[in-house]
Amino acid sequence: MTNTPHDDHIPADLTPKNEGEIQAERARMFTFGFWKSLLAGHEGLGDTFWAGNYLAGLLFLPVMVVFLALASFVPFLAPLLSASFVVFGVFLLGVARAVAVAQPKGNSGIGLRIVGVIWTLMNAGMCLVYSPFVAGQ
Repeated sequence: MTNTPHDDHIPADLTPKNEGEIQAERARMFTFGFWKSLLAGHEGLGDTFWAGNYLAGLLFLPVMVVFLALASFVPFLAPLLSASFVVFGVFLLGVARAVAVAQPKGNSGIGLRIVGVIWTLMNAGMCLVYSPFVAGQ
C-alpha cells in the first residue's frame, strides 16, 4: 500500500481556478451583508437552512458560554443568559421564514423546504421554551 497524496473526498471541481471563488464565498458568510441576505431569503435553500441554523449556532455558542461564566460568578447577570436564548430563538424564527421563501439551487422538491421550516421552528421553539430555565428562574 502506497501513501498517495490523492484524496477521494475532494470534489472534482476543486481546482486552483475555482478555489478562489470557494474561498470568497466562504468568507462572505461572515459578513453582515450575507446575514441580511439570508434573512431576506435571497440565499439558496441549503445555504439558508445550514448557515441560518448551524453556522449561527456556532457563532452563538461562545456568547452563551461567556454569559454562563458571568452568571456563575455574578448571579444577578443570569438574565443575560436567558435573554441570549430569547434573541437566538427570535433569530431562528426569522430563519424559518427565510427557509420558507428561499429558492433551492438544485431541483429539490417542496418536501425539503417543509422539513427545513419544521426543523428550524423546532430549534426556535427549543430556545424560546428553554430560556426561562437557563437563568434558574
